[in-house]
Amino acid sequence: MVLLFVSAVVMTAADAKEKKDPIVMTVSGKDVPLSEFLFIAKKDNSVDLTDKKSVENYAELFKIYKLKVADAEALTIHQAPKFEKELESYKMQLQESFLSDKAGEDSVMRAIYERTKYIPGFKHIVFRFPDRNIFPKDTVAAYEKAMEAYNRIKNGESFEAVGEALAEESKNDEVRYVVINYIYPLQLLKTLEDKVFSMEPGEISLPVRAATGFHLIKLDRKIPNPGKMRVAHILTRVSPADPNNPTEEEINVARMKSDSIYQLAVSGEDFAELAKEYSADSVSGRRGGLLPYFGLGEMVAPFEEVAFALKDTGEISKPVQTLYGFHVLKLVDRKPEITFEEMESHLYESMKITERTFDLFGAFDEKMKERHGYVFYPEAYAELERLAGEYFPSDTSFFDHGKDMVKTLVRFDSIDFPQNVFVEYLYRKPYSAKTYSLDFMQEVFHFFIREIVTEMERETLERDYPEYNMLVNEYYDGILLFEISNKRVWSRPAEEQEKLETEWIKELKEKYPVTVNRKVLKKVKKYLN
Repeated sequence: MVLLFVSAVVMTAADAKEKKDPIVMTVSGKDVPLSEFLFIAKKDNSVDLTDKKSVENYAELFKIYKLKVADAEALTIHQAPKFEKELESYKMQLQESFLSDKAGEDSVMRAIYERTKYIPGFKHIVFRFPDRNIFPKDTVAAYEKAMEAYNRIKNGESFEAVGEALAEESKNDEVRYVVINYIYPLQLLKTLEDKVFSMEPGEISLPVRAATGFHLIKLDRKIPNPGKMRVAHILTRVSPADPNNPTEEEINVARMKSDSIYQLAVSGEDFAELAKEYSADSVSGRRGGLLPYFGLGEMVAPFEEVAFALKDTGEISKPVQTLYGFHVLKLVDRKPEITFEEMESHLYESMKITERTFDLFGAFDEKMKERHGYVFYPEAYAELERLAGEYFPSDTSFFDHGKDMVKTLVRFDSIDFPQNVFVEYLYRKPYSAKTYSLDFMQEVFHFFIREIVTEMERETLERDYPEYNMLVNEYYDGILLFEISNKRVWSRPAEEQEKLETEWIKELKEKYPVTVNRKVLKKVKKYLN
């Protein structure tokens, strides 16, 4: 139904005034407009379009190019399934480049990238929602408890004490107290991440609603990102008789063995060979103790604390104890802060498939909404919100009650989209992982609007973007030119190709009629601007 409305928008939109585009030549009955001739010619650096002789010479080459395409069409190469599939694939890729705002996407990704320069550490008290689809009324109790805790903290109780006490008193795990030592962009729910990265050390937030519940957040620190490092290690495990209760003597035996390995390493013994011989980590041991690059928060705390304290390549640490045993570390390499260019692909792929998709493509959505005269009717949307307060938007009951709602919800150009069009869209495409009913409906509404503007643009590409038509036509001709040239010339022995090319061109000129508009060619210069 949405696509039917989009088609109506396109059909009722005023036709763009056609720009005068004279015919430069006709090849085998097909007219070639000057715009196409100039589009291709401008890509050839050897052509001077301000020089008549250069234009005439190029026109002859262009004519031969079009004759070869005509020959391929005469053989119906363009009707082959392989050809049609390749052309359609290209058109879809090309449409995606037109249906986007690269500058807007770049700006959003750079904003997220800037967050990688610092690593926050925080604590939060989570007042959890029920483990099911929830409605606004279901959030009230969690909010009241969160505000009560917030006021206790503001009145002098420590954040940590309140969090630990509430978690201890909690029944059915309704309240959790969680410590996050290090966090990186795109690891938290959007609402929480945006809040955490906007806070200053020591700051305590008001309750923040996320999918899981209301969160009170205290930012402990925000440290510069030291980048990633690579170490080699030699692990000595504690070997207790009782795995759950090692004795002090058993721990000391492992400590002394690790210390003796450390002494061998600092005395000049080859670290890699020591790892191969002594390390209890057999996987890294076979590689001379080498571990993958890691950043803060990716290893157990004692290990990474010692690792990041190493300053110079080749420096070796004294044994450090972790739950795995005792480790002797050697600094192998440090990677400075990753560049935006190195991270761009990861950011794009991660953001486009998560709730960040609306940030990533938001600039395009807003531009198209403005272009197509978008109007939003909040009263009509509020009625749908009230319905979502009673029935979850993906439920059949929501559809049954909403299918007869006909107030205008949004308008694009001169076309009204009533509430029931969106209700039907919700019913057919309930694509959201949100468990809070209003969030669920809002996310699907964003997809609804995006689908409308995207389809409107897709339908009008040929009318509104001349370059799109030129590129499709160029690719169409290019595939045909390759196939026919390979068939007639390139697949033959190299020594025969020049003669075959000459004979082919002669045949083409005799076989297909060509008319060149010399008057237009002589005036090419005036069409350049």
